[in-house]
Amino acid sequence: MKRLGIAGLLLLVLAHAAAVHNMDNAPGEAATRVAASPCSGSFSLPSTKLKDHTIFRYADYYYLAATRIQLPSQDGRGEYKFAYARSQDMCTWEDLGTVLEPGAPGDADESYIWAPFVIEQNGVYFMFYTGVNHNIAQSIMLATSTNPSDPLSWTKHGVVFRPQHADVIYSGPDAWSDARDPMVLFYSGRYYLYYTGRDSTGGIVGIATAKQLLGPWQDLGAVLRSPAGVMPESPFAVSQAGYFYLYYNVTGQSGAGEVWQWAPSPFGPWQPAVREYPGWAHDFYFSGDAWYASYVVGNGAAVGVTPIRWNTSVSPPSPQIGWQMFVPSVMHIGSGKRAMPAAALR
Repeated sequence: MKRLGIAGLLLLVLAHAAAVHNMDNAPGEAATRVAASPCSGSFSLPSTKLKDHTIFRYADYYYLAATRIQLPSQDGRGEYKFAYARSQDMCTWEDLGTVLEPGAPGDADESYIWAPFVIEQNGVYFMFYTGVNHNIAQSIMLATSTNPSDPLSWTKHGVVFRPQHADVIYSGPDAWSDARDPMVLFYSGRYYLYYTGRDSTGGIVGIATAKQLLGPWQDLGAVLRSPAGVMPESPFAVSQAGYFYLYYNVTGQSGAGEVWQWAPSPFGPWQPAVREYPGWAHDFYFSGDAWYASYVVGNGAAVGVTPIRWNTSVSPPSPQIGWQMFVPSVMHIGSGKRAMPAAALR
């Protein structure tokens, strides 16, 4: 693929806006209905803090993997293994123990593992995660399984991505380096990996692309930049009716918690941010009958799961997680359309 970068990709997408509504990202284009009796529940463990997580389906179960910290911990660290659980209804979760663990001394994940994300392709389950060494240098790493019902079945494949775009700030393994919280979206025949990173402007959500999940991944740079003092953590992109919604957790000195922004393409331009409740570090899953959102409750007390409803009477459709619905605003999309700021409907 030619090195078009974000700007080139965005121009191509906007030039073919009509095609966006017929894209091949199946989860985003699936039915918008909600099952007659969708379930809401949560998963928690005694004396354990849960953070970034992922939900996926295998055989007759939904599976959940999550960053875990056994309490009490020193300095808030201790992400040595992922919590692992399964459920048949998204309500009642069965603890399956832990999955994966840090690597050997010298490995990119020698100290901690963070933020799993699982996607399936041709019967193989790909778990992208953040590997962290003793300097808190971060790398996007990969493990795979063909039988994720067995926590021991995951095989590591090492580092698959480190940022390398022109204005990136990434020191490498000898110092703290930001490259974490991977999430992968399939769009228009390619895979796009969203991640939290840093460039000369500050904290970013970066994006990389590949034809196959094993890579190689081409870093396209920032898809979203944050104000000074802010880091956009735990990004997750979800599509609905040809529109894209980027959720992330605003952290740092002026952090505001979980927000989302929508756009007509997976690369932007992103419209004004809307504060999201409940929780943070949102993950999304479409079961075939219903959309679900999962999120961290409080300071890691649990991972909550609740159905989403999409209000398709407005354009773009507005997401409703639990009881709260927002009407998206519109600003500066090609033609310069504008609308009033987003309003919360309760």
